[in-house]
Amino acid sequence: MNWKLIVKDIKKQPAIGTYTDWKEQIAEECFFQCVYCSIHESQFGGIDHYHIDHFKPKIKFPKHINDILNLFYTCPICNRFKNDDWPGEPDLNTISYIEPSKYDYALLFDLNKDFELEGKYTASKYMVLRLYLNRAQLILERREAHRRNRESELRESINTLLLDVDKLDKDYAFEIVMSVTQVFNNLLTLEQKKREIRQYKLSDIRKS
Repeated sequence: MNWKLIVKDIKKQPAIGTYTDWKEQIAEECFFQCVYCSIHESQFGGIDHYHIDHFKPKIKFPKHINDILNLFYTCPICNRFKNDDWPGEPDLNTISYIEPSKYDYALLFDLNKDFELEGKYTASKYMVLRLYLNRAQLILERREAHRRNRESELRESINTLLLDVDKLDKDYAFEIVMSVTQVFNNLLTLEQKKREIRQYKLSDIRKS
């Protein structure tokens, strides 16, 4: 996952307009990605397909409708799942949502061997369930990110070997070759899975 702590500043509250007019500012503050699942806007067709989330739902907290501190950038899937849900004030140890400008989400979750998120706290466990943060498309994204990181590590190892080819350890070289082979086999498997998984099914979006 590629979460980033969102820095909010009351001094950046726009003087005119409403939240729909400030989408570009909110997108930039949130690094152009969903604050909940961390998927970049480019994977959903850009800013036009992303939503502005009222962390405290506007239907329950009307005074915060145009409060820049309450506005975050989300993908349409997470925003639909969250909707107007508000089980209680943010608290790590109760069923609630944790504000992405108060906590680095990377500290709230663990990733298991199957690339599924597991919440470390009551609140983050609830968020995994309510926002369906283990939907198939997100798990595939995590697998691909892991594969890209592994490829980068292998490239560095290969470059090191090539720079010192005269002192090449045959066993180590064989280990690198086998690792490269495994990475590319994994790549082929992932590409096959990508073809089998639809981007997002209607039943995913309408789930509640």
